[in-house]
Amino acid sequence: MMTQEDLKLIEERFTERYADTYAKIFTANDANTIICELLLPYTPIDKFMGVLQKKAQLIQAYGCDKFVFDKRAIKGFHQPTMEWYYLEWKVEMYHKYGLSVHRKLFSNEDWFLKCIEAGRAEIKRKDPGSIVHTFDIKVCQTLEEAVNS
Repeated sequence: MMTQEDLKLIEERFTERYADTYAKIFTANDANTIICELLLPYTPIDKFMGVLQKKAQLIQAYGCDKFVFDKRAIKGFHQPTMEWYYLEWKVEMYHKYGLSVHRKLFSNEDWFLKCIEAGRAEIKRKDPGSIVHTFDIKVCQTLEEAVNS
């Protein structure tokens, strides 16, 4: 969930390009950064895929060097969704648009962060040669850090 500081940053530097029940997507006014904020504790895989397809359209329309994914609202973890996102969507965005800089914001709950860590390890085990393992991916504590790093 966005803080007051996050909302101020969005208001000053970004334009909302898409919103539905599950997500909001913003593009930077002065840089090639796109932010997607998931809004609910759980997003079904078909809705998640739809949001990512919308992001792909916006990346194509506005350009994008950095993708910030704000998943702080998420309280559920689904490994098949994570695998699709990492091994298919991210790879496709890299090949189509050169997108390889990803910043993540997660809930600070220990169990959730451990699920993410275990999920990434499983992805690396399943496909150790994937280009996605060479990407600039960083977990950040604040939206400002994610946008500026």
